Amino acid sequence: MFSLIKSGMATAMHELSVISNNIANASSSGFKKTSLTFSELGDKFNPEKVDRTKVGLGASTGVSKRSDAQGAIMDTGRTTDLALIGNGMFILKESSTALPAFTRSGTFNLDKSGFLRAPNNAFVMGAPLVEGEFGLTPESLEELVPIQIPLERDDIPMTELEILQNGNIQVAYGTEDYYPVSTVSLGVFANSSELKELGGGIFAQTDNSGLLNIGAPQDLGFASLKSGGLEASNVNITDELTSMIKAQQQFNGSARLMQTNSEMVEKLTR
Repeated sequence: MFSLIKSGMATAMHELSVISNNIANASSSGFKKTSLTFSELGDKFNPEKVDRTKVGLGASTGVSKRSDAQGAIMDTGRTTDLALIGNGMFILKESSTALPAFTRSGTFNLDKSGFLRAPNNAFVMGAPLVEGEFGLTPESLEELVPIQIPLERDDIPMTELEILQNGNIQVAYGTEDYYPVSTVSLGVFANSSELKELGGGIFAQTDNSGLLNIGAPQDLGFASLKSGGLEASNVNITDELTSMIKAQQQFNGSARLMQTNSEMVEKLTR
C-alpha cells in the first residue's frame, strides 16, 4: 500500500513540475509545451497480463513529449524578428568551433558589425552567396556561415532590409536596387521531441533526435518564414490550469491516504 501511495504522489509532483514549466513559458516565443504519459508499474498496460482481481502496483511517469503544434504568429514590425510557419528550427552557433544549437524563437538582432544574433549572442547561420547570387542551401553544417549584413556600401548606409518568405535576405543602400546577402538556413529532425533542452528555448542534437536535414524556408518539408513577427508558444493556459488542479488533487488525495495508512499502521503496532 505504501509503495502504491508513494508512486501516486511522485507522478503528481512530476506532472505539476511539467505543467508549471509550461505556464512559466507561456509568453516565450517559439516555446512548445511538454506533456507526460503514465504507465502502470509492473504490467506496462498490457491488458492480457493484468490480473484485475489484484490491487495494482501504482503508476510511474512514462515519456515526456514536446508538442510540435504551430503557435500563433504575433506581428512585431521588427524586420529581424522571424517566425516559422511549419516544420523546422533556426540554426545557431556561438563560434566557428562550437556545436550547433537549434531554436524556434526568432527574436534576433543585428550587432554593430551587422551579424544577425540570437538573445544568447549566438550567430544565426545561413547559406553563403554563390558568385554573388543566392544559391542552393548546403547540405552540411560545416558549409553554413554566420549571417552578416553589410551596414553600408560605398560609404552609403543601409536604408532597407528585407527578409523574404523563402529566407533570402537582401539590402538596399539609398536606391531601389537590392543586393543579396544570405539565405536563412533551417534544420529539421526526424524526432525533434528527443532534442536536449539547453534553456531559453534552445536545443541540442542527441543520438535519439535522428538525422538532421538542412534546408531553406519553403523547401519541400520546411517551414516558410515571416519577417516582422514571432511565433507565440503553443501553451493553452486554461488547459494547463485545469491539468494543474487535477494533479494537485491527486497529490493531496495521495497525501491524505499516506496519513491514513500511517495512522492505521500505528494503531496495529501498539
